[in-house]
Amino acid sequence: MRRALCLASALFVVAFPALSETDDPLVQRAFASAIAACAQAGGTLRLPDAPVSMVDLTGDGVEDRLVSEAGAFCAPDLGYLGGSAGNRLHAIIGDHVQSLEAGNWVVSDLEFTIDGETLPPQRVLLLAVHGAACDSFGVAPCFIAYAWDGTRLISVMDMFGRDD
Repeated sequence: MRRALCLASALFVVAFPALSETDDPLVQRAFASAIAACAQAGGTLRLPDAPVSMVDLTGDGVEDRLVSEAGAFCAPDLGYLGGSAGNRLHAIIGDHVQSLEAGNWVVSDLEFTIDGETLPPQRVLLLAVHGAACDSFGVAPCFIAYAWDGTRLISVMDMFGRDD
């Protein structure tokens, strides 16, 4: 039994090289489907160094986490995750984990002026995505903006059933 526990611990370390970032249960939950899919294919998921970015996604002054599967590899020879559409990106806000697809991302505060009145800034997560999401082709510029509504990240794409 003790030998089995040592082996299980060794496998866990291989799957999560940056243990300080990935020992959080919510980060583990974000990677669970990728780990399971890789295991089902007969591999072991190896994550890139430092897959977690700390960033305030809601504008409340508290850092949230964006967990990227970019560079994750299903070893020994099953390949990298993702493709021309980008990779899975998991937003962790409080105890909420939401999975998105993106080639790249940026967070910005947007201000709007309506009838001469400037509204409070709105924190936005802007994702660069595959051109097909904009009814175009792979490398065509295409972006999806998400904002926190107090419960989840929302986007106009939700209205069209194109969001994860």
